[in-house]
Amino acid sequence: MSLEILLLVGVVVLGAAVAFLWQRNRARLQADETAASAKRGNAELDTVSAWPPEATRLLTGGERTAHEILVKAVPECMIFAQVPLARFLKVPRRYSYTEWLTRVGHLSADLVITDRATQVIGVVLLQAARESERGERRRSRMARVLKAAGVKVFVWREVAIPTAAVARDQLIQRLGEVNTAAPEPDAASPHSLRPATMGNGKLPVPEVVAEIDDDGPRREPPPSTWFDDLDSGRVPLDPAGRKPPAQ
Repeated sequence: MSLEILLLVGVVVLGAAVAFLWQRNRARLQADETAASAKRGNAELDTVSAWPPEATRLLTGGERTAHEILVKAVPECMIFAQVPLARFLKVPRRYSYTEWLTRVGHLSADLVITDRATQVIGVVLLQAARESERGERRRSRMARVLKAAGVKVFVWREVAIPTAAVARDQLIQRLGEVNTAAPEPDAASPHSLRPATMGNGKLPVPEVVAEIDDDGPRREPPPSTWFDDLDSGRVPLDPAGRKPPAQ
């Protein structure tokens, strides 16, 4: 093959490569422009008229059954359903809260068990009869976070939910002591708790968890206003030195 033919082939191949890269970049730019245009268009839509809301059930059949079992099993506790992790877990603020929320904070625990002061002591996660691989990963990730926070995790299969008696035995073995006294304000502080007393047939009562931790901040749930700052890079959980607004 002569040198002229080799040069011609090289030019053709180079030209084809340049054309391919140009076409790919053009398609990418068009896709970015389309996405940006759609985002701008969605921002102008009215929330109610564009997405007409319709009320529906909060719990599935399995979740309702499990909730009823827990209410009967531990009447001295409070049971909540479908609670986002971001509502009852606090995390350090050295990294972006938005990033944590994206990873696990938006996930909801199926059923949350608390004492009468609403301190979370256990979580029940329901396993579907035919759980997908994605669902299993989601449940495992949530369980790992809850265990790291010191929250006892119970996994119940929706097709084999225990009876109230069996559930109570299971919960007592792992939860042990539960504060059965509801929080009552005293003259010193509107947020303090009075000591609880032991009740017959109830779970043993530990020392009342103080509303003021040793390190200062109260054991209050994260404010719902965090969700207003999802576009920020860093959202402080409890800014130090924050002063109340002037009256």
